[in-house]
Amino acid sequence: MGLHHIPKFRKSERVTMAQTSRKDSILRKVAALTVWATYRKVEVFRADTTTSDPGPLMSTSNHFGGFLDPLLMMYAMPRRPRFIARDVIWKIPLVKSFMNWLGAIPVHKAEDRDKGSNDKMFASCYDALEEGGHLLIFPEGITRDQPSIGKVKTGTARIVMGARNSGAEGISIVPAGIHYEDKASLRSRASIMIGAPIKLDESIAQFVKPGQDPGPDNREAVRALTDEIDLRLRNVAPDFDDWKEATSLTRAAEITLSQIGGPDHVVSIAQRDILAGMLADSSEEARTAIHTSLMDYEHELQALALTDEDFSKSTDRSLLWELTKRLVIGLLLLPYAILGLIIHIIPFLIVKGVGLLRLAPSAMASLKPIAAILAFGLTWGVIAWRVLSTFGWISAAAALLVVPLYGVAAVVLWERVQFGARTFRARRRRGVTGSVEDRLLHGRRQVVSEVLSAL
Repeated sequence: MGLHHIPKFRKSERVTMAQTSRKDSILRKVAALTVWATYRKVEVFRADTTTSDPGPLMSTSNHFGGFLDPLLMMYAMPRRPRFIARDVIWKIPLVKSFMNWLGAIPVHKAEDRDKGSNDKMFASCYDALEEGGHLLIFPEGITRDQPSIGKVKTGTARIVMGARNSGAEGISIVPAGIHYEDKASLRSRASIMIGAPIKLDESIAQFVKPGQDPGPDNREAVRALTDEIDLRLRNVAPDFDDWKEATSLTRAAEITLSQIGGPDHVVSIAQRDILAGMLADSSEEARTAIHTSLMDYEHELQALALTDEDFSKSTDRSLLWELTKRLVIGLLLLPYAILGLIIHIIPFLIVKGVGLLRLAPSAMASLKPIAAILAFGLTWGVIAWRVLSTFGWISAAAALLVVPLYGVAAVVLWERVQFGARTFRARRRRGVTGSVEDRLLHGRRQVVSEVLSAL
């Protein structure tokens, strides 16, 4: 087995099918704007057999990022999905109104203390799928801080089999894996891998034995379909035994893909995780060899205060051109960025303060973007209100358009300053010659060699 055995996914632009309502269009645009503001880069990859049919669609996804997960799925999928979420969320008055406006469907979990029934939930899902709608469910049922897929519940299989029995035709079940560079950090990267669908009408015989009921009360068939959903979700989502394994194998995978792709190649988060997942299935001896070579290489890097990216690119001439280009753009943005920093310093400090709270990464992944949306949104609203009271509606509308752009200029300039600082440090420390540089080159090649040997 080698790198050519990595599943074939094509990088895709956002696919947008005709929206059923003005609300759908508005919500997708809001999701795209929020994703753009939250992440430095988001990539979407699709399997060659990914469906784009307009028929009923049930999307399933891992649930590592809390509030961010449905946001990214709304951004990446061809149609806006209706979310299936725990009914405890509806107990918060303002959130209840918002969830109802979104068309979300509440589901009751048996472990919740209060009594409840899911009859209404199933009926709503059946109706939505019969009408050719798009539903999104997180089949693990909880947000996870572990780097692995939890037990996939049977609810997804019961919904689609029940909807099919009720008359829904052409249901597709699509797995989607969400990969985070750092889910608790703003302006990081993310990737979404959308896998091959299960076309229920075509494959129902695979799960239902001849003569058996093809409905949701057939426990054996429901379990078989759930196992297939579980398998396909693990094929596109991160799934490691523990954080030590996840960190070690993803770093080794990223170094390998960077080495093979060349100094200008940007490794996607999803491709890195897929290769790391393949390494996780290798022998314990192979994984130990990868970890040992990685530790040796990173020890040499740390001695020079370098990262692998710094070392691999610092001798490439194109880096100097990239640095020059970024600095020129930064200088052009400087006056706007300074104004943007002055305007946004308070909401920035609020978000920074939220980031200092000692919370689980999954909780931080939800809290941080919500805090950013509220803090920056309130700032823009106050400025627009003050402009409105002084200069009128036209000026207020202009302020709502221009003020966020000043904030964007500040973010862009800051990222360029960080890039320049990293490049300067790398080049200054590349004054090493002979044995030290040779050891770095040897260490990097050794990591790649162990990875390729493990495949």
